[in-house]
This record gives sequence, structure tokens and C-alpha cells, in this order.
Amino acid sequence: MSDALATRLAALSPEQRARLRATLARRTEATDELTPGQLRLWRAHHAVDGRPVDVVCQAVRLSGARPDLDALTERVRGFAAAHEALRTTFEAGPDGGEARRVVHAELPPALTRAGRTDDAGAHALARQLAREPFDLAAGPLLRIALAEGATDEEAWLLVVAHNLVFDAWSFELLLDELGREPETAVAAAPGFGDFARDQREWRQGPEGRAAAAYWAAEAADAPAPLPTDRPRGKGTARTGRRVDFTLPAPVADAIAASARRAGATAYAGWLAVAWRTLAEYAGTEDVLLGTFTTGRNRPGTEEVVGYLLNVLPVRLREPGAGTHADRVRAVRDVTRAGLRHASYPGELIGGRRVPGTHPLLDAVFVFDNLGAEQRLLHGARVTTADLDKGTARYDLTIAVYPGPSGATGWLEYDTGLYDEATARRLTDRFQALARAAAAEGEA
Repeated sequence: MSDALATRLAALSPEQRARLRATLARRTEATDELTPGQLRLWRAHHAVDGRPVDVVCQAVRLSGARPDLDALTERVRGFAAAHEALRTTFEAGPDGGEARRVVHAELPPALTRAGRTDDAGAHALARQLAREPFDLAAGPLLRIALAEGATDEEAWLLVVAHNLVFDAWSFELLLDELGREPETAVAAAPGFGDFARDQREWRQGPEGRAAAAYWAAEAADAPAPLPTDRPRGKGTARTGRRVDFTLPAPVADAIAASARRAGATAYAGWLAVAWRTLAEYAGTEDVLLGTFTTGRNRPGTEEVVGYLLNVLPVRLREPGAGTHADRVRAVRDVTRAGLRHASYPGELIGGRRVPGTHPLLDAVFVFDNLGAEQRLLHGARVTTADLDKGTARYDLTIAVYPGPSGATGWLEYDTGLYDEATARRLTDRFQALARAAAAEGEA
């Protein structure tokens, strides 16, 4: 121990010493192995030589009233300090073994104040922040930039974070905190370490074992991965592009209405369209694709910041007569059965091996309505955009975002495996089948 440190420790009051001992104890307890989801992200990070792929990149436009950017900066600092995941780094285990989490007493986020900018400039800055490699061992793994907008009643909040410590639900929790009224009390934030420990114990119990058996049966004799324009190899750079699409409100409303008639949600209606699209492309009705769940279905997890997101397989193979209504009912039944076991980490499910960064899944479906309701942040309207970072987490991803004016979305594809022409054909077919599903529901 250095003389300077010894002097500082000797000067502490009894209360300060007690707080220091408690902090060190919490840090020791929180230093732990990664969850299965985090372990997949850690391996994927090193499989692409540290290139940022599994990264949240959100551009938040604040309009109609300019919030106090200094106050927002302090809120961001407080949010990071309050949540264990955002004070976490990752180091390799002994002898270069698998990583472990290290929680720090303090680890401020990387904060940037940019000059006045327009939409294009703000999006470009967010992408730049997302392209910069993350040092997982040193951190921080949260980057925030704030900027004034093109007008006096506009500002930008740009959020970039590594998925190891942050997911889409965490982003919503951040917006909740930034919009909190100053006089509102803040509850103590649950720790990610508690979630990780509870998840491990649950997996070892009877419910966890039952879930493991269920998913093993679902993935048994799984169909081959989807066809590609180029062979799958041992690895991929995970360079990606997106093909955007927009479908009008009558189409989106009709798909949601047909799902309600089947006792299902709009998610099932859109997943049925994705199923038919991929079934046509693969030449088989037996399709296995991934779908995202929040990972927060267990008590006490709603306020946890971190990577709780779970990617589970959906095995669709019974289309009935092949109508959209039949497909929706099949999706409803399969997803309801799977939801009973949704706490089981998708990374632990076997059944087939897909070369790349996910052992089971080559294609996933994303349906995101977390931000569907209009949000205000201290009087300013909040508009969020999930930006294209030029990467592909999976071989193919179909994303649908419902809204009051219809549905927007994109098909993201790995350019090492697919040509743009193939991606555009799939996107066009998805839109055509969505329109056909809407027309069937209105007939």
C-alpha cells in the first residue's frame, strides 16, 4: 500500500470506512461469470476481432421544446452510477479462460457535447460513436452525445452502448429516468448480478430443467439454415446492410385486426407474414427462426438495466390450409407454449449448428412497439431512430415497427452471405404477402 493511500484511509471517518467496506464487499460479490447471453456476445466480439457489432445505436430527437442539456448530462451520469451493469467491465478468466464480470464502484459513461447539428449530422455522429471499438476490459461501455438541434426548439440525445451491458428495454429505462420530474423519488436500482444469480439458480431447478426439455424437443431435427448466395464459412466479418420498407396504415391495421380475431397480438400477425416469406424462400414450411423476448418475465426484473434480452427459437411447421388466418393461429399456439419457458437462455438450446456468431439461429424476427406511445421529455417530444450501423448480427433479420401511420421496417442481411438483389426480392415478397394477408382479413 502506498503512503498516500494509507494516509487517505487513516483520515476516513468511521461512517466512511463502513461505506468503503460495503462497497468493496458488493464489488467482490458482483464479480462473477457471464450469463449465457453475455457469453455469446463476448465470444462474438472476439470472433470479429473486436469490431463493434452487438451495439445499441439510438438517435433521439427532442423537439417542440429544448430541454436543459446540462441537466440531462447530470441525469445520464446519475443513471450510470445507479445501475450496476453500466459500471461493469469484462476481463478474461485465468489463463485466458472465459470472461467474467467486474463491477466498479465508479465508472462514468463517455459523455460528449457536440455543436449544433441537423438530422443527418446527428445520425452520422451516432454511427461514428457506434463504429469506435469498445475496450471491454477498461470501459466505459456506454457512450452518450448531446447536441443542440438545427432550431432553437430541437436537441439530440445519441445513445451508443455495447449489448453486454445494455438492451432495448434498458434504453427505455434510460428515457424514463431522463424524463422523471425532479421531485419524484428514485427507487434503488436492482443489480444485474442478482438477476444473473437468480437465472443460474432457476436453470438448475425443476422449472429450468422442464424448460430445457421443452426447447430440446422444439429444436430436434431442425430444418437446415436458409439458402445463401455464398457458402457459410467458419466466420464472418458481420458486415451488413438494410433494405427499408414502409406499409400503409390500412395494411398494418388489417393485420393487427386479423390477429385479434384469432385471440392473438399484432406480433403474431406479422410473424405469420415473415414465416410465409421464409418458407417460400427455403422451399419448406418447416422454418426455425429466432425471436426476441425482453428477458424480464420474472418478478423484480422490470427495472434491471443490462443485457437481459433473450433470443429464443420459434419452430413453425403446421400452416393448416396455408391461409394467413391459419398461420396466425399456428404462431399463436407455438408462441404461447414457448412463453411458458421464456426464462430459459436461448444460447443453451441445441439442435443444429450454424456457422457464425449464433450457434442455433441464422434468421430472426424483430417486432418492436416499446416506443409506440408518444413520449415527452421535459416538454419536448421524443422521436427515436434505431440506426443502421453497417453490421449484421444475424444472417438475416426482419424488423417491423408499428406506428400510427402504418408500419416501417427493414430487412438486414450479411453482405458476406447475401447479394443486395436477394435481399430486395425477400423484402418485396414480404411486403406483397403482408398486403395479401391484409386483403384476406378484409374479405
